[in-house]
Amino acid sequence: MIRHEADTPAGPVRMTAAGGQGRPLLLVHGWGGQGAQWDALLPGLAARFAVHVADLPGGPGAPLSGPVDMASLGQGLARLLEAADLRGALLVGHSMGGPVIVEAALAAPARVAGLLGLDTLADRAFYGGSSPAVMAARRAGFAADLPGQTRAMIRAIAAPATPEATVQAISADVLRARAEDLLALRDALFGWRAGDRVPRLGPPLRLLTSAEVAAAHARDPLPCLADVPETVYGTGHFPQIEAPDRLLPALLAELDQFGID
Repeated sequence: MIRHEADTPAGPVRMTAAGGQGRPLLLVHGWGGQGAQWDALLPGLAARFAVHVADLPGGPGAPLSGPVDMASLGQGLARLLEAADLRGALLVGHSMGGPVIVEAALAAPARVAGLLGLDTLADRAFYGGSSPAVMAARRAGFAADLPGQTRAMIRAIAAPATPEATVQAISADVLRARAEDLLALRDALFGWRAGDRVPRLGPPLRLLTSAEVAAAHARDPLPCLADVPETVYGTGHFPQIEAPDRLLPALLAELDQFGID
């Protein structure tokens, strides 16, 4: 496998070629995750795209080495697109990966043909920006019992029908990351403001969203997403793990909306 790496203040961002031919497709995981979370989708995606998978610092086996923010992670991805000479790329970002792909497209707009956010960007509580006081309160509450809070959060955002063993496996994987890194990534996410960044995008953005996040957005919409197409895929925040066979056709249908070079 071909792997590229770019340094950021938080540590290296890595990108691995996962197979396939055609338009480049870059998959970016979310908070506490890793590129392996996409594994079940790779054969289906590689039938249509030249698939690349990102690994961000702060997840299992990739400790942060300095301060982290969404912009620097995205800029690291932009440098990887340049290092691999990828053009016309489609970027898919799950959860925290949504802000990261926005920042990557802002840093390298000429290399990005479109962005697809998977259950991301459309919940003001996570992507609308938080004041320092709110961020401090959220950190304190989560840090008081990080393992318990993480497990409870993942159970709450997984689909009700998802087997408990799968939910526990997702939680266990996230909790392999260092506690201080998970907290730092949460702070970086809560400090990012979609309203300041999304309107600056050149490449088009689409959202593929769970019913729960779609409902949160309907209750308290972010104006910057008013003209962004949103498709609801069903339920569960981790569809690439919980229901990859159901996600794949929805994902392909959304990617088709960006057209062909």
